[in-house]
Amino acid sequence: MTLAIAVPLFTRAFALSDVGNAGVFELDGNIVKDATTALPTDWGNGPGGTGLFSSTGTTNPLPPGGLDAHWVNDGPHSDSDTTTYTTGSKDTLDISANWACTPSNNITPKDDILHAYSFAIVPQSGSRTGHLLVYGGFERFANNGAGDLGLWLLQDPTVSCSSSKGAVSFTGVHVVGDILAVGEFSTGGSVTTLNLFEWVGVSKANPLGLMNITATGGADCTVAPVTANVCARSNTGPISTPWSTQDKTSAPNTLATAEFFEVGIDLTGLLGQNAPCINRFIFDTRTSPSLTATLMDYAEGALATCPTATISTNVSPSPIPFGGSATDTATVTLTTASTVSGTVTFNVYGPFSSPPTSASCTSSSLVTPFSPNTVSIGPGASPQMATSGPFTPSATGYYAWTATYNPSGPRNGNTVSTGCGDANETLLVLSIPKITAFDFTNTPTNDDPTLGSGTVVYTFKIHNYGAPVTLSGSLTVSGTANSIACTGGNSLALQGSLPAGMDATFSLTCTYSGASGQNVQATINAMFTDVNSITHIVSGSPTTYIFTIQTS
Repeated sequence: MTLAIAVPLFTRAFALSDVGNAGVFELDGNIVKDATTALPTDWGNGPGGTGLFSSTGTTNPLPPGGLDAHWVNDGPHSDSDTTTYTTGSKDTLDISANWACTPSNNITPKDDILHAYSFAIVPQSGSRTGHLLVYGGFERFANNGAGDLGLWLLQDPTVSCSSSKGAVSFTGVHVVGDILAVGEFSTGGSVTTLNLFEWVGVSKANPLGLMNITATGGADCTVAPVTANVCARSNTGPISTPWSTQDKTSAPNTLATAEFFEVGIDLTGLLGQNAPCINRFIFDTRTSPSLTATLMDYAEGALATCPTATISTNVSPSPIPFGGSATDTATVTLTTASTVSGTVTFNVYGPFSSPPTSASCTSSSLVTPFSPNTVSIGPGASPQMATSGPFTPSATGYYAWTATYNPSGPRNGNTVSTGCGDANETLLVLSIPKITAFDFTNTPTNDDPTLGSGTVVYTFKIHNYGAPVTLSGSLTVSGTANSIACTGGNSLALQGSLPAGMDATFSLTCTYSGASGQNVQATINAMFTDVNSITHIVSGSPTTYIFTIQTS
């Protein structure tokens, strides 16, 4: 009767079987994707298209809202298993001090895990929009007995263990808020028991260290209410696998009834905005659904539900002349396809007489009132950029910028900062070489200006107030006079190095003749090239001085 109902309603059935009717994952008791749309997805490629993992277990591009997904090989049964628990490892004990692993060649067939996989997603639409949903699944070697299992969702990314010889202690520890799902499914494939626990730490009041948070949950997804925040499925008949698998009794790449288990958990539905940042998952098999059961085999892997943020920055332009302005642009990138949202705080330190180092940024060198300068970033898909307000230095020298990303919440990444003296975070402010004097002397022929001819000498001075520069440009003499001839030509090239604090003087002598009202004019176009090979205009340039001939 079940099959008669499921076949005509297949498309609707797997949508409804998702935890809380979220519509993002096919909790349907098989491994392959049946839906022809991007969501709901499933573990492997199937008739509906691309699932989470390829036939070799590599992760395919995640569907919209997907955070992370991992596939772990823990088989085949014929090989020695390096990830089995030693006697005494208990869920009710902390990890590194009490859990240990050891290799095994004779795991009980029904307890031997072949593959395990995980998936985390924040739906972008539907009944669970914005919730953090975590899914897990595993295969076992045989079905000659009920399946008892646990699934740890751990915050410590260092939790791990593997041994090729003898007992080895686990690394890592429990963190308050770690989640444990414990369930049991029958040999017919129905999920009979499913409970969720939160690690709260061992105490006199709670000697087991775990608190039951199942409350709004269900066991088998086929009968769980739409309000459930957790439910699971097992296969009620033989299923094929999209990757190489061999169980005890079936043909290759086939799993017999009750050899596959998958679970969906709405962590936001259970814990609200206090859902922990998961970094590791461990599936285990056990002797019973009791919290104190003996643990058997396990498969571990990564699962990042909170992305890690990186930040890169670039000050532009740099260098700038004194009186100019610069901004800093920060780019925030997340390790998973998540939303960048929050603020970026920019700080400026200086001025320094030399390029800043990691030790240069102190409270005494912080430039106020510009700092701190906080701007919004996002919300938007990673990566996102934010630009500071314009900073106009009040003194010359080197300045160090820092930028800090402050996420709106853990789903938007972690707080991350650039360091003092980081690449692309140094601003150099240069004093502008300045024309400090510009003069001329006019000597008419026989001291008689009515003759309309004579000699004019143009002289100007450039003073360098800052770092060494190289001068360029020209002093050019022209005009409407009948004739103008300068020593060495009517254009004098401005060239040469100008050290800090020094003057450069340029002079050009010219003879002229003309009538009253005609003129002789000198134009300065002075440039300087700074230590970073960037060319700027000398302050006071260009400038022109016009001398008018008078004969009466």
